[in-house]
Amino acid sequence: MTRLAQTLRLVPDIFWIVIEDAHNTSKTVEDLLLRSGVPYVHLLGPRPATHMDKRSGRGVSNRLKAFEWLRENYLGTEQKGVIYFADDDNAYDTRVFEEMRDTKVVSMFPVGLLPTLGLSTPIVSSKTGKIIGFHDPFIGRRKFAVDMAGFAVNLQFFLQQKKATMPYKVGYEEDYFLKSLGVKIWQLEPKANNCTEVLVWHTKTKPADNPNVNMMKKVTKYNETNLPSLYENVMET
Repeated sequence: MTRLAQTLRLVPDIFWIVIEDAHNTSKTVEDLLLRSGVPYVHLLGPRPATHMDKRSGRGVSNRLKAFEWLRENYLGTEQKGVIYFADDDNAYDTRVFEEMRDTKVVSMFPVGLLPTLGLSTPIVSSKTGKIIGFHDPFIGRRKFAVDMAGFAVNLQFFLQQKKATMPYKVGYEEDYFLKSLGVKIWQLEPKANNCTEVLVWHTKTKPADNPNVNMMKKVTKYNETNLPSLYENVMET
């Protein structure tokens, strides 16, 4: 939380919605928020007893509470903004917040990971500049195989989708949420230089795996996408 607060202090025109998975607010969190100087609202979104099992995704109750707050405060208004799920265990280049500001529907960008692939990213056609698929360690049955840190949603677009929600289904939170928005793949907006740069990292305190470069070449028409440039940039840094 301290690391994230220090990052957000550098970002102009930002509002921080902080939801604790608890029945009472924590003084430690409240003190940190006050010290940060970042405009915020501090809410409670406890995980329900019916979703304590391993198959239920963590952080869902927090995000559902944020959806509720956004609808209560901005539905029927012309408030401009972009919704982004900034987890406290991630690391952010402040440029990612500037990149997402002009999101019209849903914008997407690569996320650095520790698993074998080393990346979660949309696949962008070099010919059209459009997103045509996804490159992620876990594809499964996901239509939108993206990391929670890899996309942003226009606030007014979200508010127009009355059925937009997130399920308690581990591994499918992002996919179901994006599908509940009714967004189509052709509407997705690639950021970070056509998804060739990493500006956010999904970090964990564990030994890192080296990316398996051979796996990326399994993508159909690999050389006609953003992947060669993206991996080259990652390897250089």
